[in-house]
Amino acid sequence: MQNKMKQSIGLAALALLTMTSCNKELFDKNTYDKVVDYQFNVDFVDANHDWRLTKSDTINFETPEYGVYRLQILTANPYVTTGAEVAAEAVCYGYKATMAYTIPITQNRLYVAALNNSGEYLGVASFTYGTKEMTLHKDDLTNGTTLNAPVNQTFTYCYVSTFPTPSDFDYNDMVLRITRSVPDPANASVVDLTVKLDAVGASEIYGAAIQLAGVKYDDISKVEIVSGEAMDKDYPLSRIFITNANTVFRGRSGEAVINLFECAQWAMSKKKNTQGDISVIRYNTSHEERENYSAIVDPVTTTYRITFKSSSVANLLTFDGIDPFIVHQNTNGGIWEVHTYAHKFDETIWSCFNGYQSAYDNHISWSLVIPYADFRYAIEGSPLSSFDSNISSTFGPYEGFADWMKNHLTSRDWYLHLTRPQLVY
Repeated sequence: MQNKMKQSIGLAALALLTMTSCNKELFDKNTYDKVVDYQFNVDFVDANHDWRLTKSDTINFETPEYGVYRLQILTANPYVTTGAEVAAEAVCYGYKATMAYTIPITQNRLYVAALNNSGEYLGVASFTYGTKEMTLHKDDLTNGTTLNAPVNQTFTYCYVSTFPTPSDFDYNDMVLRITRSVPDPANASVVDLTVKLDAVGASEIYGAAIQLAGVKYDDISKVEIVSGEAMDKDYPLSRIFITNANTVFRGRSGEAVINLFECAQWAMSKKKNTQGDISVIRYNTSHEERENYSAIVDPVTTTYRITFKSSSVANLLTFDGIDPFIVHQNTNGGIWEVHTYAHKFDETIWSCFNGYQSAYDNHISWSLVIPYADFRYAIEGSPLSSFDSNISSTFGPYEGFADWMKNHLTSRDWYLHLTRPQLVY
């Protein structure tokens, strides 16, 4: 009952903002902040929340011995456990390598793997996050009888598609899994991004692209699709959100932008309804299919190969710079972008803030960046976790999410601890 009351109050207040949310003179920030708080599922969100589940650093390696050709930074020891991920990879030029990486914020122990020019593992050595310089001798390397082959690092991105309007905050309007890999270790100027569109839980049409934050369009030679196909191939309607149909294009501030799709529903189904329109239904957010409402389909996967003009720029592209974003039309008619929290106020293609970003500067994010390839997202209508302070009740598939919301320094591995499997997809 309390949540229903909160929702009713929030929607009533939202109606007052719908016509004015892009107008500096009429916008009421105090009312807007109350609307967002009413609609969110956790009471008393930490006002200092930064929504970070990851951390990044750069390390310089020196390998003064013959035979070490390539290095990998791994999240685990592949001779001891399965599931080690490659967080960075580089060839040792002149016995040296500089490597940037992004890892879960809770992790402190890492491993560097040495490989020869045939790709064979020579062994691993451990180091601590924050180490800036490391000299690697062969005597430092350890191995074992069995090597569990490392896999490329994958992050999961989950979105509410309605920014700046609050919604149900179930973070399944768009679910992407992105894998970063180096296809040819001998060519440090090339990086692959494999993008898997897992779910579309939105009740409206939206487009999506990836901003390569910190990378200029002029830093890139080309971007080509090397596996799968363009997600919006043969899109039958006029383009509104991502009007540039090229695979890569220049953003408003000169940044490089990779085109994903003009319409999420078309990307998932490539089908029109009997009226000739694209069916606006939800994909892969419900355990049951319902006509004109939800369907279960295979995810869509495309690999984009980025050729940089400089290997140094390529080496520094970590998950910190990979910023997928939604482009949608709000109820007031404006075109808005929904970015990851670190880039919440970036306007890569469209501009609606009109220099008034501070009006929307609150402690809530419409996106989550989760450093876990197998994260199971919430089904439609289920928040990741809810907390009602009136009855001190926590509920949801990840109860630790509510704890993290209330204090951003706690439960930062909540995504690994599923409490109600029936509420995830």
